[in-house]
Amino acid sequence: MDRQRMQDYLGHVAAYRASGKKASQWAAEHGVPLRSLASWCAHAGRWQARLDGVSPPVVAKPVGFVAARLPAASAAGSVRIELHAGTTAVTLHWPTAHTLALAAWLQAMTR
Repeated sequence: MDRQRMQDYLGHVAAYRASGKKASQWAAEHGVPLRSLASWCAHAGRWQARLDGVSPPVVAKPVGFVAARLPAASAAGSVRIELHAGTTAVTLHWPTAHTLALAAWLQAMTR
């Protein structure tokens, strides 16, 4: 992309951000497709870095499995599950102390 186009798009992004309006409202008022505005906003940091002659920050992508640490389940807590099929609705309150059984049940339900 040429330098002039980047500067034009960055000008639109700056005007949008300074307006304080919602993206859809600003885009409609200025005849800009909303998806284009979203794309320009997403690329603005990289374009500005390129125009300034500096390297944009490198964002590390996560690789592999990352284990999540969850708080210990309280004995009184429960998981609420709502299932809707047509006009039928089912609500379950499953004790958090039995989440392994819940996982097995959910897996069986998806088969």
